[in-house]
Amino acid sequence: MNMIWGQLHAGLQTVLDTALDAVIVMNEDGCVVGWNGNAERTFGWTAEEAIGKRLSDLIIPDRYREGHERGRVHFLATGEGPVLDRHIEVDGITRDGVELPIELSVTATEQFGDRVFVGFLRDISERKAQSERQQRILQESEHRVKNMLTVVAAIAQQTARASPDMGSFSKAFAGRLESLARAHELLVGQVWRDVALSALADRVLGADVALGRARYGGPEILLKPGQVLGLSMILHELYTNAIKYGALCNDEGGLEVDWTCGDGIVELTWNEHGPPCESDSVSSGFGNRMIAMSVKSDLKGTIERDWTPNGLTAVLRFPRDP
Repeated sequence: MNMIWGQLHAGLQTVLDTALDAVIVMNEDGCVVGWNGNAERTFGWTAEEAIGKRLSDLIIPDRYREGHERGRVHFLATGEGPVLDRHIEVDGITRDGVELPIELSVTATEQFGDRVFVGFLRDISERKAQSERQQRILQESEHRVKNMLTVVAAIAQQTARASPDMGSFSKAFAGRLESLARAHELLVGQVWRDVALSALADRVLGADVALGRARYGGPEILLKPGQVLGLSMILHELYTNAIKYGALCNDEGGLEVDWTCGDGIVELTWNEHGPPCESDSVSSGFGNRMIAMSVKSDLKGTIERDWTPNGLTAVLRFPRDP
């Protein structure tokens, strides 16, 4: 091992230390003989601590160690290695026991007399997280397009029932659609640095406030950008459901949204009252999951929902200063 390590220092150490990826060199016995600075930063072990240790004991999670050792022995016996000379994604583990998704490429070489395996490893945690965020956005977009079509149809039906003539219908229908469009500006447009909770409530509920079917109120509270986006999604989802199935699906129901703030915690109560409508479609449940995700990730808060014969009551609590 000392001979190979010395040769690495002579021939490859500069490359190892300037590589953008973590680079680890392992001998045929499965022990580490090369470990660059990025490997130290990625996995937490210094080169002095890693050199001479079995690679499987350092960066491979317990559930994969047996398979790793079998693969090494199989390659030495047959020369066949399915993971060699290709890019694969695996899980690695840091010194602190934190698992990381890793992009790995391994090549075998006998350039130094004895065969060694050179692995290039890249932490792809951020790439994975970005991919998951993009997938969530795509799912939300698909869900919202379907919801929007349903809401527009419901608004048209409600407005038509309450309109004595086509002129009245056109005016009322256009006003409701305009309010709905204003609410969506916060979902797809520029999020301001500070947004008043009352302004957000007005964007979501404005049309029904004008019709006397909704009311909101509470102390002036300024929301941060992440809170604005999360709360706008939550309120709009609740509002959508109220129009489709809840208190706003007919002309008899109503809605109140009130909020208070004490000890740094905002408590917002969404209270529907009125006979709900029977739905002729089955909910996918994604809306509820999206609400739960936004409450947890964007607001760092909690939500409690209670369905009673009089309608839905939801209580949302989150820290004013995230």
